[in-house]
Amino acid sequence: MQTPPWIDYITMENLPNEDLKIVATIIGLNPTIQLMCEVPGMLISIPKNATLKARVEYVKKHYDGSKKSRYELSKACGLSENYIYRIAKLR
Repeated sequence: MQTPPWIDYITMENLPNEDLKIVATIIGLNPTIQLMCEVPGMLISIPKNATLKARVEYVKKHYDGSKKSRYELSKACGLSENYIYRIAKLR
């Protein structure tokens, strides 16, 4: 696909909404422009718990049963120590 000549006129400041500005801040302006050109009109929703399964699997693999491990995993995964304990009981 040939790049349209007007692409160079898209800047962070003139992105059409705050959501795209956030995306551009995270992944960069060029990938954001590519998304805007490749999938215009697409609504993207990122669930709040989109990473929960990965964090649970990480806990299952790294929890050694100790209080220290539970504390460190809690900080690393953004989960409560109690939740980590419950995950460990289910495995």
